[in-house]
Amino acid sequence: MEKSDSLVARLEDVAARVGVSRSEVSRVLNGRVRVGKDVGAATRERILEAAREMNYRPHRAAQSLARGRTDIAALMMVIDRDWQLSPFSNGGLELSPHYHEIIGSLTYTLSQYGIHLLLAQCGGEGSDPVAAMEKLARTRSCDGMIITDMRVDDTRPQILEESGLPFVVRGSSPKAGVVAVGMDNVAVGYQAVKYLHSLGHRHILFYNIGLDLMSGQRRFEGFCQAREEFGLGSGIEYYDGAHHENGAYEALCERLKCPNIPTAIFAEDEMGAFGALRALSEAGLRVPEDVSVMTCLNARFMRQVAPNLTVLNVRQSEVAAQAGHLLAKILQGEPVEKQQMLLPPLLEERGSTGPPARR
Repeated sequence: MEKSDSLVARLEDVAARVGVSRSEVSRVLNGRVRVGKDVGAATRERILEAAREMNYRPHRAAQSLARGRTDIAALMMVIDRDWQLSPFSNGGLELSPHYHEIIGSLTYTLSQYGIHLLLAQCGGEGSDPVAAMEKLARTRSCDGMIITDMRVDDTRPQILEESGLPFVVRGSSPKAGVVAVGMDNVAVGYQAVKYLHSLGHRHILFYNIGLDLMSGQRRFEGFCQAREEFGLGSGIEYYDGAHHENGAYEALCERLKCPNIPTAIFAEDEMGAFGALRALSEAGLRVPEDVSVMTCLNARFMRQVAPNLTVLNVRQSEVAAQAGHLLAKILQGEPVEKQQMLLPPLLEERGSTGPPARR
């Protein structure tokens, strides 16, 4: 009697039906050929027919164990700072919008190689991100890893090298000699100031992410280069203590209480720009007539915002896709050069910036 669709046969069941050993069934169904162990064409057809009739399905976990592969790549996100999380009024937390583009791009890219994406979110109160990463590497829960949110003193690349688990850094790596792909954040800081200066702005407020982050450190370097090159001196203000929408909103509300308000603002990301727009609106200031606003990142939903924001598009999807391709190539045994790859930001000029108003 044939098994119904609700029942799944095992290798032993198929072997018993055909009258051969379990190992012979395994070799046929998994396409493995051993010299001197060929079961013959007739027996092979009987095994395949029995497997179809008995609704045999391979056990993925067992296959992965036998091959020494999981076909899984982990994306490790360190979630332990308010610049990555937006607090809800009910106490919940929301991941920053640009992570959705990163996750979507990685999932699509890796799937082309038959690799699934595992999200490893760690951090927060009482959590050790390094310990969580070491556990994944030690237990070989994945074939490789993509690490992000890199800090200036980040030890994760060194730890992963020592563990032997293949990995790619998405972003700027604090360690040389590893495979890394990210955005040129020196260019982000420099081009933001250069662009606003080209419009005639001499009083610019620059909101940056933390200097403990590689991206924040690099943006600060670009900011300093532009400040010196264009002779802005005290006319440009720098601040890296306000993050996400609420932080930027509160910081700008306080700043607007003081005299000599800036004519242009660079927000660290799209959510920071939301906070800045809200603070300016409540103060009765128009964008861009009174104050120009620009930002970076550029999650897709930002194109629906009015005024449409001028951005330095840091190409999150492209960076993530490149990281996925590189890791897949490493897992396939292809040679990949251990170096830092940086993509330039793209200026997208829209309706939130213009020349400074005369005051």
